[in-house]
Amino acid sequence: MANWDKKLYRPKRTRRDRALAQLRGYWEPQDVSEFEHTAGEAVSKAMGDLGLNSRFNEEQVFEAWNELVSDFVATNSRPVALQRKVLSIQVLHSTVHYELERMKGQILQKMQDQFGAENIREVRFRLG
Repeated sequence: MANWDKKLYRPKRTRRDRALAQLRGYWEPQDVSEFEHTAGEAVSKAMGDLGLNSRFNEEQVFEAWNELVSDFVATNSRPVALQRKVLSIQVLHSTVHYELERMKGQILQKMQDQFGAENIREVRFRLG
């Protein structure tokens, strides 16, 4: 019999384990070989079952912000949310807000070029 064909059995349960199982209201199966999966396999299967594999990751947009704008703008502003395909940028100073409003079309075009127009349709700036 090959090593992988062997069923793995849980060792005899202690009194503590039996008391916990009774308190929880269920018994764990003796044969635990069907639960031998890596965490990566379990997560990827769960993500696939939920349809989240193809989901757009907004963290990528937040990380790319510093690369797409100048250093001065990056230090005085930051992306805070991406909701309903609208990217919200928090701006520290009114002068930076004014400059960003003037550059809004260029920034939106850069974001859409990198992440697709179907993922980002508008950029909004707010002081705060």
